[in-house]
Amino acid sequence: MCRLELSETPESCFSRVVIVVRLCYAMENTSDQTSNLSTEDCNLPLPHGVALITVNSIVGVSGTLGNLLVCVVVATNPRLHRSSNYLLFSLAIADLIVTMLCEPVFVAYLGMTTFFNDCATNLNQVYRILTRLSCTASVVHMAAISVDRFIAVVYPLRYKSIIDNYGLKILLITSWVLPITVAISNIVIPAHFHQVKAFLGLGVFGTSYLTVFLFYSLIMIALIKRRLGSKQLRMHSSNDTSQPNVEIRVAFTLAIVIAVFTVSWAPLVTTLFATGKPLVKIQGVAHWWIGTLALSNSAMNFVIYGSRIRNFYEAYAVCGRKLFDILRPKFLCADTTL
Repeated sequence: MCRLELSETPESCFSRVVIVVRLCYAMENTSDQTSNLSTEDCNLPLPHGVALITVNSIVGVSGTLGNLLVCVVVATNPRLHRSSNYLLFSLAIADLIVTMLCEPVFVAYLGMTTFFNDCATNLNQVYRILTRLSCTASVVHMAAISVDRFIAVVYPLRYKSIIDNYGLKILLITSWVLPITVAISNIVIPAHFHQVKAFLGLGVFGTSYLTVFLFYSLIMIALIKRRLGSKQLRMHSSNDTSQPNVEIRVAFTLAIVIAVFTVSWAPLVTTLFATGKPLVKIQGVAHWWIGTLALSNSAMNFVIYGSRIRNFYEAYAVCGRKLFDILRPKFLCADTTL
């Protein structure tokens, strides 16, 4: 992502336009290649096909259970009823689109190409629509989370009034309206307006990621200033700073979530769009492994929450104990029957 500078020259502005045009062309060129595949292009080697099916099945099952766990603990645990966690709840729903819907379609598609040499065009179209929806939803949620953390860290005294009055509603609505708009546009806009569809998707993705970069940069600047003045504040004030420290820890945790998302999706975005044409064979082995890495991101977030946020870890433990108490009588009955 690039930042807008006041000293930017007309030449640099023109270069940005060229980059956007190349990316839009790359997105449509990739779509065209996918729709014009021959039977030979859909012959996935058996070892890679079986490995991809196994990995994506594990990601789908574990990610579904993990994201459902996030939704359950946020909905049922009063200590997790806060705006940042409601955004995580919404992000978990976006991840469920991947693990519950996209992954099964992808696994079915991999099975068709591995065992039957079938391009399964209809499955591929559904897969592409779902991945565009989930990817856009994820990055827009990242932007919403960065705005929430910026307000919490930089304006802690005004945070509750801003978020409770209207901020959370705006963030949640935006986080779903934009991805759904992008997904619907790819369905209803005629094929000969492909550049409009590509520019819309790229615009939402780019704007969201720029928002993440901008607000987390401002958060880091604020934290550096706060650290430099911390000694003076401790000397002249005895106020409790536990709540700001909690907000800072949550901000760093969500920064990890954003970093993991970037690492997971960067190879796919780079290989498809970096040079204006795909760097790997579309529907090839490398392409599907890179896509698997991107999809696996949706099964990682609940682990990060549990390892970094104590309330999540404790809520996970409570759910685990309750589930064990429910299942234990069934296991005991099975043992006595044997």
